[in-house]
Amino acid sequence: MQEMNSPQIFHGEWWVPATEAYNTNVIGHNPNQMMGRRAKYTGTLTYHGDKDAILELYHYPSNFEATHYNINDVIWGKDANGHIFTLFDVVIKDQPMEDLTNTQFSVSLILVGEHVPSIKDTLFNRCEIRFPYLRNWAFQKNIIKSYAGTYVSFKTLCGKSKLLESLNENGAYWRLWQEQSIKSNQYDLSISQITFFEIEAIKTQSIESYLNQLEEFAQFLSIALYGDQSPTEVFFFNKDNKRKSVLLFNKDTSVNPGTSSLIKFGYLKDKLPTMLNNWQSNYENISPISNYLINSLQKKNKFEVPDFLIIAQALDGYYKRFVNKKDGKDHRKYEDGIKILLQQFSDVECIQRCHIDPIVLKDSRNKYSHLYPDDEESNAVAGEDLYWLTEKCKILLTCCILNMIGLTNKEINICCKNSPIQDIIESGSFEFE
Repeated sequence: MQEMNSPQIFHGEWWVPATEAYNTNVIGHNPNQMMGRRAKYTGTLTYHGDKDAILELYHYPSNFEATHYNINDVIWGKDANGHIFTLFDVVIKDQPMEDLTNTQFSVSLILVGEHVPSIKDTLFNRCEIRFPYLRNWAFQKNIIKSYAGTYVSFKTLCGKSKLLESLNENGAYWRLWQEQSIKSNQYDLSISQITFFEIEAIKTQSIESYLNQLEEFAQFLSIALYGDQSPTEVFFFNKDNKRKSVLLFNKDTSVNPGTSSLIKFGYLKDKLPTMLNNWQSNYENISPISNYLINSLQKKNKFEVPDFLIIAQALDGYYKRFVNKKDGKDHRKYEDGIKILLQQFSDVECIQRCHIDPIVLKDSRNKYSHLYPDDEESNAVAGEDLYWLTEKCKILLTCCILNMIGLTNKEINICCKNSPIQDIIESGSFEFE
């Protein structure tokens, strides 16, 4: 995703919906009454896309102390063009005390199209999310013809088609859709495709609930495409699906996965609903571990010891959370845990080619975690060898996560073939045996 060339600017009026203060009749004691009884203030909202938005209110309100303006869960607004806004997590910014002409606030999330009392209110029936590289996972080639004479025969290919559906424990359907439309001119006809993710709740859910589920799927997609994936567009729909609200938020750049993926959509399509259910059921425990892996896949200019320790500890965390919880925090069990994980994937080709030595991994982890004295005899590696050990541990951790969501070793082998993992192995950069 490219950065925005220029910000979006909205001029209008902004206010906080007033309610009775907690245990008092004095308006202003509750931080959520920052501007009093629906007092409206002229101001400008500036949305940058790649960082927090800024709300600037003109003329510092004089009827309350400054401390009442520090933070707000929600601010409502309406711009000069009639657009409706709800701003979430609004926090005052530093400014010169002598400047009373305006007050600036940072805004984390912006909802356009609806006034929402809070991020926890159950108001929306459906959420639609776009990821820049989702189509790379559920890939189907565009259909292109060099002449327009076959226009009628291509009409049947247009419209929405459901690629995947899974009912989760939150009472919502997770679906992948592909929408096709005809683009034609005098000399050319093509069918363009858009792939998007949808959450449809059986009962209305809150923005917070949808965002939590969005994060869960984003991590799953990041594992599937072996690189950090973040949404670029989020839409909310009410019960009748007629009113649509759009979320403006801080957008992170997604990693371009190229033409290869890890979790093979076509081969595992029938099993994906079960995989998604396993992912959601274990998300609380797997999320920190998978997040370490996803972050470690980002390209860096410099490798450092903490980069190794994060993955080495993540392997330990996986073993103790999903394989043998009895080991607890006993670091002396680390080598045993690694041996068990390696044995579990002994018939996975990429693990065979890694040739991870449990003793070397254990000693390296202990040395850089300062569990043993520096002068104690050790098989720990350093420098370039430590880098390669880290990369191989990422592959082992990936196999662990694939196993957790229900894949057999045979299926893991299929996933690793023609994947970023195989690309790394075959590149010659690794010293695989």
